[in-house]
Amino acid sequence: MNPILIPVILPLASALLLLLVSERIKHLRELLTIAVTGACFVSAVSILNQALFGTGMEFTADWAGYGLSFTLKADRLSSFLLLAVSLFSFVISVYSFSFGRKGRARWFYFNLLLTAAFSAGAALADNLAAMLFFWEGLLIFLYTFIALSQNGQPARKTAMKAFLINGVTDLCLLIGICITGYIAGTMSMTGIAANKLTLDGWAALGYALMAIGAVSKAGALPFHTWIPDAALDSSAPFMAYVPAAIDKLLGIYLLTRISVYLFALNGFAQLALMTLGALTILVAVMMAFVQNDYKRLLSYHAVSQTGYMILGIGTLNPIGIAGGLFHMINHATYKSCLFMTAGAVERQTGSNDLSKLGGLFRAMPVTAVCFIIAAAAISGIAPLNGFFSKELVYAGTLNTGYTWFFLAAELGSVLTLASFLKLGHSVFFGRRPEALAGTREAPFSMLLPMIILAGICVAFGFGARLPVTFLIEPSLQNLGLRHEEALAGFHFNKLFWVSIAVILTAVVNHLFGLAAAKGRPDKSSDHIHYAPGLKEIYAMAEKGAFDPYEQLRKFVPFAAGLLYKADRFFDYLTDTLPSSAAGVFSKASQRFHTGSYPLYMALTIAGFVFYILFTATYGGIK
Repeated sequence: MNPILIPVILPLASALLLLLVSERIKHLRELLTIAVTGACFVSAVSILNQALFGTGMEFTADWAGYGLSFTLKADRLSSFLLLAVSLFSFVISVYSFSFGRKGRARWFYFNLLLTAAFSAGAALADNLAAMLFFWEGLLIFLYTFIALSQNGQPARKTAMKAFLINGVTDLCLLIGICITGYIAGTMSMTGIAANKLTLDGWAALGYALMAIGAVSKAGALPFHTWIPDAALDSSAPFMAYVPAAIDKLLGIYLLTRISVYLFALNGFAQLALMTLGALTILVAVMMAFVQNDYKRLLSYHAVSQTGYMILGIGTLNPIGIAGGLFHMINHATYKSCLFMTAGAVERQTGSNDLSKLGGLFRAMPVTAVCFIIAAAAISGIAPLNGFFSKELVYAGTLNTGYTWFFLAAELGSVLTLASFLKLGHSVFFGRRPEALAGTREAPFSMLLPMIILAGICVAFGFGARLPVTFLIEPSLQNLGLRHEEALAGFHFNKLFWVSIAVILTAVVNHLFGLAAAKGRPDKSSDHIHYAPGLKEIYAMAEKGAFDPYEQLRKFVPFAAGLLYKADRFFDYLTDTLPSSAAGVFSKASQRFHTGSYPLYMALTIAGFVFYILFTATYGGIK
């Protein structure tokens, strides 16, 4: 078997085998999943090594006719993505071990393996049609992941919301791929990249539609609204795996592919991407700041951090694009770790409500330390990985000359740190409620993945040169990216001092909010939440006033009512009105139907005289 097929075929076959595993054999299902995802990770390392230092790998087979081919190709960018997908599939399978004896675990691992298989396929696909096949498969698994959670009917509603939002944007992606393939004359991404398409006419529409599919998968505005709902209705392993890692990796990967390799973007496209990135950062982080549910707060940050990736790619310069990709892998690392800490706290305490938590540092020290590391990383605190990837994005943004986008990103960092000061203080510090007096640390199977991911946050910070040199630079080899001060190592420059100002501002804000809330950390955001003007906006947001999906749900019955009334009106015009008019005319004409011959003759003569007078008056007869 061609080695490039292993990350796709192995988990796919194992998922089917998993359905045959007996419930009586304890932990076999979990161990099989861990073994398979571990093997896929080892295979991904081998494939990346071949892509970096060899000639790469490729598999091609005839597929679907019409000149299409099923092509998997491991270049440096796709191999980089495959490694990340395989890593997170493995750590999530280990983390989920302690969830395996609850509920519909068989289907959870079944979906996990299928998601791993199709994610690998989407990463390696060189043919746009093949990529779309794997992409759409992931939509099905997203629905089943959420629908088969523990929360019953609410979860199914959220699953349908996620399915419809992503389904519509995937339809945009399909149309965009068809347009792009028709214009380029090929579905091969390698073939299109050899002669980039310019953004004019139909090509601009094709790019826009494909970009919609990419940013929707990544969870950017306005396609993000199912993610906070899923945080309430689905499990922590799912949130740590799909919204935090897989969707971000695939969405940003596709956006990079089309924006850097397939199309030559112009200034308008650059401005559109950077605007979307900045809005995603600010809107989502403002919502995250006021949340009081552990997972829901993290879910909004999963959306907000997507904005930094889009902003970096939108700069269209090597330093910014490198920052976007570096932030992609960094975000998947620390956000998965954060969701894992949420799952551990939920498992040990039975709650995600910040008002019911507190003082858990001594009871759950490992979880707390992992949280602190990941929270510091996502907040961009040096020298952790998030600091360096954000610094690359900032530098790339400043290079474009659009200072407002830089300021928006920095404001997002202030609110991000403020959010995690609130969250960490509410959960791990302060007074522990009496109901949590007997709380203990999470099982080792949950702690190990957290430790691994927290360790990566530290390693990719102190040793930022490693991922930059061996992962980022090779992936962007055609852009002329080279080492700069911002790319590696602990250093002191203007952006470093700006980050110090960000930290101080966030700390002062938290202390002020804490004082205003009389020492309640879960209420430390109330001074902003209930500020004049913002209070009304937040209230509208919580009711779904800015959620396109919810507004469409309300509009559909209204539109259906209007269409029904319009249908009845046209039915009246074409059926009821003519029939009524005919009836009235018939009754009126009945008086002249007397059977009298002289009356009929008189009416005939009168009509003839009227005709002569009418035509003579209006020119009919001269």
